[in-house]
Amino acid sequence: MKQFPAGIKFCYPWRSYQREVLEHLETHLENDHLHLVAPPGSGKTVLGLEVMLRLNKPTLIVSPTLAIRNQWVDRFTELFLQKPEQPEWISTDLRNPAFVTVTTYQGLHALLDSKEKEAGSDSDLDDFEREQNEIEASVKDEALEKLLRQNFQTLILDEAHHLRTSWWKTTMKFRDQLDHPAVVALTATPPYDVNSAEWDKYIELCGPIDEEIDIAALVREGDLCPHQDYVWMSVPTPKEEGPIRTYRDEVTQFIQELKENEELVRLLENHPWVESEEYIEEKLANYGYFISIILFLKEVGSDRWQSPFQQMEEKLTDLPAFTVEWMEELLGGLLYRDPHVDVKNEPVKSIRKRLSGIGALDRRNVRLTATKAMERTLLQSASKLQSITDIVSFEKQAQGDGLRLVVLADYIYKDDLPKADQDLKTLNRLGVIPIFETLRRQLKNRCRLGVLTGSIVIIPTQAVPQLHSFGLDFSAQPLQIDPAYSEVIVTGVSRQEAVKVITAIFSEGHIDTLVGTTALLGEGWDAPSVNTLVLASYVGSFMLTNQMRGRAIRSDKSDPQKCANIWHLVCVDPITFDGGYDYTSLNRRFKSLSGLDEEFPIIVSGIERLRFPSPPYSTKKTKKVNHLMMKRATNKSALFERWQKATNLGEKKREQVDVGRDSVPRPFLYQHTLRTLQIITASIIIGTLYEAAVATANRGSDNLLPMLGIAFAAGVIFSAPYWWKAVRILADNATIESSLQTAGRIIYEVLYEIGSIETPPDQNKVVAEELPNGMISCSLERGTPYEQKLFLQSLQQFLDPIENPRYILHRTSGNKRVVRHDYHAIPDEIGRKKEYVELFVKKWEKKIGRACAIFTRNVEGRKLLLKARVKAMSGKFVKRSERKSVWK
Repeated sequence: MKQFPAGIKFCYPWRSYQREVLEHLETHLENDHLHLVAPPGSGKTVLGLEVMLRLNKPTLIVSPTLAIRNQWVDRFTELFLQKPEQPEWISTDLRNPAFVTVTTYQGLHALLDSKEKEAGSDSDLDDFEREQNEIEASVKDEALEKLLRQNFQTLILDEAHHLRTSWWKTTMKFRDQLDHPAVVALTATPPYDVNSAEWDKYIELCGPIDEEIDIAALVREGDLCPHQDYVWMSVPTPKEEGPIRTYRDEVTQFIQELKENEELVRLLENHPWVESEEYIEEKLANYGYFISIILFLKEVGSDRWQSPFQQMEEKLTDLPAFTVEWMEELLGGLLYRDPHVDVKNEPVKSIRKRLSGIGALDRRNVRLTATKAMERTLLQSASKLQSITDIVSFEKQAQGDGLRLVVLADYIYKDDLPKADQDLKTLNRLGVIPIFETLRRQLKNRCRLGVLTGSIVIIPTQAVPQLHSFGLDFSAQPLQIDPAYSEVIVTGVSRQEAVKVITAIFSEGHIDTLVGTTALLGEGWDAPSVNTLVLASYVGSFMLTNQMRGRAIRSDKSDPQKCANIWHLVCVDPITFDGGYDYTSLNRRFKSLSGLDEEFPIIVSGIERLRFPSPPYSTKKTKKVNHLMMKRATNKSALFERWQKATNLGEKKREQVDVGRDSVPRPFLYQHTLRTLQIITASIIIGTLYEAAVATANRGSDNLLPMLGIAFAAGVIFSAPYWWKAVRILADNATIESSLQTAGRIIYEVLYEIGSIETPPDQNKVVAEELPNGMISCSLERGTPYEQKLFLQSLQQFLDPIENPRYILHRTSGNKRVVRHDYHAIPDEIGRKKEYVELFVKKWEKKIGRACAIFTRNVEGRKLLLKARVKAMSGKFVKRSERKSVWK
């Protein structure tokens, strides 16, 4: 078989974005790659199948799990072939490949890799998937030979964000053994957060992103449903809080002892970095530690803290407060990074012993704010079991029989399922069975609960008869602890059908609250009826979170008004100013999750869009937040209308940088206006002296006033270049927004002229505008995803506190007595070559004002770099610009 049978066709109309991609398919495939980014539930699978049909060549489809693998076959047979039977030219067995072969990344890895263990794969597979891998790996030589004989010319990589580390190597290795195949990469979550080297590897295999479809566009078209994220807060249980509070008390006492430790104070007062203006490289390499020494000395009242500033001829008084974080930095440097301190001598020896005693040392790190154990306590807090129960109870009351709620957790903890009443124990782990048990015990018969994992399936006993209609090979055993529920044991091939069957009875309402694993249901699971999702996973990956959210946002033909509620659990630390580790982790994930703003009709990323009180969080404050979230979650009709308004106001997703007003560089007009005044004044003085001399000779002064006018006019004419430049710069920088736009335009023009960006400046526009919160945003009107990423990355490097660039931009203004210095990092992409930097400075001087570039890789440059960093006091704990995605 060399091509598909005639007459195969997709049975439904194409969505607008699908039709647009197909219309440009030939252009996209000019480089033998199609790289499509679209949200979960947007129809990437059927689009991939249509591309496969149009290429009309032997095809290998690779996906991350067996469930998703089976979906590819199901979609093709149901929506294209429109037949229930799988034809013989489609295979899911690598040992017996066919014209179309569908497999998993782990299966391909086991086939090609000599090691049995998959190092670095992203999936937490269910049991039956591991068994399948072992079977495939056992006949790898023969299977590989058969596979290559198929001569695949189309390679479809589903959920391509999984292609990292070992799976990337395996897939690259296999691709290179094929004869220039067309690679079709599909994903909802490109690994934007990886380093440049890993991103380059990803793009090498998948190709540049051809199309990126945003959630907002699909909601507007009705392809995805309106939805909103909600946060449910808890505080640690009394059992969890005890050790945390004890640790904090010990740390507070220890810090006070250190402030009173005269030996430590003398050691730091006499430190070479304080005493000498030398050691520039050491200070830069350990900048946070260097600043922590200064702040500590200031905190304890020593006047030696001013010495480093005096050596650099800087006078700084507005310094950050000496916090616990700075003490962590100080002790970490003292114990592990300071070449001038002998840790075997006092007082460092005793400090180390004390830190070890209270458990504050962790792999050459000092942890005073929170230990690893404390962070795990917050992430895995048993208080989240009660949070889930409260959410389910609330949603059941609000939605009644229409509730279709799913809870996703990382682990199963099957042994937490009691056999009898006497086996009941306190539940203190966050997993599928503990969640099921908590709901069963507290909600009784208010909900119809279910469990769906690769190793255990539980459904209401009343729903067991429904399984017979699906032809499932199973047995059901009522739970000893509660006969209202039965464990379903599925055997043979039917194990892989269990997900489909349980999903069906869930959609029909025989189960209204389903608890499952992220590994099985978190990605690729198709259940449009889900209208409420509770994320009980604590993995912390943006990609996984986005995939899990995708389970709830699919549109449902049976419910055109569907709106989905997505609940995020967080256990806050009531003591810390930032909410604790779990909250900061949630905050970090939200930076890449777009959704509807609660106050304004915009769709934007970031947790700020939820508009709830910021940390710190007391117990009372968490209850206030939860009450606010419940109030919002009940108003689904308003949510639907607000989504429609927000999507209609925008056109497409754009990346933007939000920055504080003080971070925007403003022009120094002083040089130009001063020079203008000097020339005019000099002209008047010269004219006056001349007229005075003439008047003395002629004994009259009738011509003095006209002469002054002529002198003034001459001064204006001679100073024209200076005042004209001042006027022009002022016009380009009349507001803070226009100043940011001008700086952004300079960066963009240079990136274009050095070949880093392909879209010409006259075909693009740098947009800057003030936001309702007082911040200033900057974005590009158009450009490829890569161009937007590079531009905004460069802009952030320029605006943010200086770290360690190759070149810095140095600006001065004022007079001999009072000189103002401003420093900015020249972006890395521009700083690669001297001629690029010179081009940047030339454009800067033309549009903003006088400046010079300083190379920081020599002695003088390092001194100035240290001075710039100290002056800005950028350090570690300073708020930087934020990058967001906005539909506008």
